[in-house]
Amino acid sequence: MLFGAHVSIAGGIFNAPLYGKEIGCDVIQIFTKNQIQWKIPFLQAEDIKHFKENRLKTGVIPVTVHSSYLVNIAGPDDNVTEKSINDLACELERAEVLNIPFVVFHPGAHKGIGEKYALKSIAENINKIFSKSNSKSTFLLLETTAGEGTTMGYKFEHFAEIFNKLKDLSRIGVCIDTCHIFAAGYDFRDEKSYYETIEKFDKIVGLKFLKVFHLNDSKFPSGSKMDRHEEIGSGEIGLNGFRILVNDKRFKDMPGILEVPGDIYGYKRNIDLLRSLVNGKN
Repeated sequence: MLFGAHVSIAGGIFNAPLYGKEIGCDVIQIFTKNQIQWKIPFLQAEDIKHFKENRLKTGVIPVTVHSSYLVNIAGPDDNVTEKSINDLACELERAEVLNIPFVVFHPGAHKGIGEKYALKSIAENINKIFSKSNSKSTFLLLETTAGEGTTMGYKFEHFAEIFNKLKDLSRIGVCIDTCHIFAAGYDFRDEKSYYETIEKFDKIVGLKFLKVFHLNDSKFPSGSKMDRHEEIGSGEIGLNGFRILVNDKRFKDMPGILEVPGDIYGYKRNIDLLRSLVNGKN
């Protein structure tokens, strides 16, 4: 697995590969803009140039852009939906300009109108996003969720139903967040439960759609539906589940992005720990 973390763009987006290099990342995830605002600032040509130069200089590969936390294409608010479609269409274009292959987003919350309506809405709005965006190569990845509140994406069946309604599957995929699936009830703390969970995903959705992992331990037990990340090995999942995952040869070249609490040096500690689990080093 290619290990990395969500890193800051403080001081300019071009600094992200440098921050990643400092903590030993193979790969990084970034926001391209403020994640709690709808405003989409223009990407300056000079910043794009420096970003690509720093990528080459460090060898750190930016693999994912994470969308705004405001995005919701599952709910009843037409204004939020319209803004979300525009935001994700723009993020696909921004990622393409930066040579980043994936944009990750949360499927959204139905806000009381029901899951059936929400799944239909998500699919229709993804079709609109691809129609609206000028991006030709960037993938849109739906992230698994813990199932807190009315959020969608806590069942593998949600993704299958959404994908069945899409016009084009050539640039769609899934990002599995380990904390989220665990909190949603998909256990993987031992070999039996791990292989059952992966087999279930493959049967229902298809491993061909799995593009990225978010590697996070969980503060709360399996099935709690509580989305609270914890450092690797310090939560309810524990080291064994991650040991099994990072040694699964099917995911040898897949990005594994940390989103754990703490500062960048905590990220370095967690990256080092994950590497130590490969091939039974720890």
